Amino acid sequence: MLRQIRKLFEQIASGADLEVRDEKDVRMISAGLMAEVATVDHALDPREQETLTRLLQQHYRLDAETARELVTEALAHRERATSLYEFTQTVNEQFDEKDKYLLVRQMWQVAFSDDVIEAFEEHLIRRVAELIYLPHGLFTRARAEAREMRNAE
Repeated sequence: MLRQIRKLFEQIASGADLEVRDEKDVRMISAGLMAEVATVDHALDPREQETLTRLLQQHYRLDAETARELVTEALAHRERATSLYEFTQTVNEQFDEKDKYLLVRQMWQVAFSDDVIEAFEEHLIRRVAELIYLPHGLFTRARAEAREMRNAE
């Protein structure tokens, strides 16, 4: 599994055309974008990492070990990533509007998990929403739902 994750991130970093994308690629892209949110402030709060892992595990029905491996690789790739376009291009090709909405909501959930929304986090999520052409109404709804989910915990 780690070998596949590394291969995808190496392809993204090199700008090479990606092979036929499958569900695993989508998982890696989601993990990568959520890892960006968790680390955009140059600090990884354990609550953010836990939320990221839990969201991947629930959304993609992964076992705990696979979800942790995905998070580990996504966090490592963050250091090598050159732009959001590397991720958002795949989102635009592979996600429908509902999936885009769920991704943005999950990014908000990661941001809310440490009870502080940093300006960098909000800017990043807003930028991703723009790059994946998520309508502003869905962007704000995703934020509100993520906040409600956090308050319900």
